Amino acid sequence: MASFCSFLVFEPRQIDLVKFLCSQAGWNSRFITDPSRRFKFNTTGYSQITNPNALSDLGILREDETLGQLLILEAAESEADNIISLISSANVIVEGFPDTENRSLSGFELPSDTSEQADIFKHVFQTRGFFERFTYQPEMPVAVAMAAKAWSDNQLIYAIHKLSHSYDTESITPWSTHPRHGQIFSKHSEQFSDHVRTSIAINLAYSAIEELGLEIRSSQQNPRWLDNDTFEWNPKVLADIEARLEKAEIDPQRKVDWIVRGGETEPAIHPKRNTLARHSDGRLIRDIEFSLPDAISACSYLRNFMTAHAFGDKAPLLGPYEVYNVQSVVRLLILSKCGVWNIWSDDLSKQLVEPSS
Repeated sequence: MASFCSFLVFEPRQIDLVKFLCSQAGWNSRFITDPSRRFKFNTTGYSQITNPNALSDLGILREDETLGQLLILEAAESEADNIISLISSANVIVEGFPDTENRSLSGFELPSDTSEQADIFKHVFQTRGFFERFTYQPEMPVAVAMAAKAWSDNQLIYAIHKLSHSYDTESITPWSTHPRHGQIFSKHSEQFSDHVRTSIAINLAYSAIEELGLEIRSSQQNPRWLDNDTFEWNPKVLADIEARLEKAEIDPQRKVDWIVRGGETEPAIHPKRNTLARHSDGRLIRDIEFSLPDAISACSYLRNFMTAHAFGDKAPLLGPYEVYNVQSVVRLLILSKCGVWNIWSDDLSKQLVEPSS
């Protein structure tokens, strides 16, 4: 069986957790000391080298320092690449923003001869082009947990990749939507290409909802609303989506903040609700508190009536906040489906590793 460098680096104390998660998914994995030497860890955190030319200045590690551990996968090439790209895509969702330009999407086959390996470690992995591919994120074990959970579920795999690609297409940082920032971004663009990019990001994210089987299922014979003016739910339609959410182990009563900022220049969103989020001031910050079924319905409204077909006069009014809202709803669904909503790497260690140690 061939061995593939994943370019995914982990903190030494995370190794037992990641090994456990890999074994749960049936992946044959092992770890070696990171040959790139890009990351150093100590009791207070870590440091990172951005230029491989600086490796010559690294010197001897201090007593409290250690290098990272590199995940090696022993598998067929296609399987290794699928595992690596799935973990990397899951990590984008964990972070809520694609902040790693050189994230790993495929592996590098390692020769079995140790002298050949040493030559690659020195003259390939410690040079520009490959050095930057080595990635460390503190919460990467959560992404491994997501990938392991999804490994036997193709629809969940596709949902993870679709949302990750949506973030790649267009996204804003989660912290930029904090109420203290008010409105940071322009709500619309005059560029036609921006309208297309926005619609692609929304369509990809919404398609992930469909992969999860958590779209609202209604029809002309079984309409979504009893009253199209008040947006009163048809009890049968509401009960159906609530049942599917519960089956996916997602709380249908969870509340979702739908971000609405600045002047009222955005297209109206259905369903219309008058329940403002706690932090809203009704002027600059007009965020709405949706129920989860309402939020999913709002996503489908954007997709069905503004982005999925020929553009009308409202599509150019969409912008970064609408993209963020749809992505955030889907992120909640995927993380919850994977059992890692509001779960951190240390939480996973306490749940999965420490009880058996």
